[in-house]
Amino acid sequence: MSKYKSFGDFLRQSRLNAKYGLRQFAREIGWQPSNLSNLEHGRLNPPQDKEVLATIAEVLGFEEDSDQWRTLFDLASKENQKFLPADVEDFVKGLEATPVLFRTMKEKKITESELKELVEYIRKHYAK
Repeated sequence: MSKYKSFGDFLRQSRLNAKYGLRQFAREIGWQPSNLSNLEHGRLNPPQDKEVLATIAEVLGFEEDSDQWRTLFDLASKENQKFLPADVEDFVKGLEATPVLFRTMKEKKITESELKELVEYIRKHYAK
């Protein structure tokens, strides 16, 4: 999924790549520098609020739905042991077919590699 060890590791590297110092970036996202430092060092759990994560992504210059955007949301979700990242949770809740999809995958014993193939097929054949 990701080459980064943690949400904090990814956030810190992304912040540095965007040429932000810790204090400046904290100001941009409306946080205290100490909280940002704690987050980057794994002493604070990643935020789960979609708007907070979107603000972080936007300040870092991530395009919505880019690999970087998805990594930010995915790592935040994973570290908080949530099943779905915040950016897809509302979408999935609104689809009645979601349980059908997961039950079908379970019944057919879809493997991780088959699921990845399915994702690539959808990306290739269904335009935005």
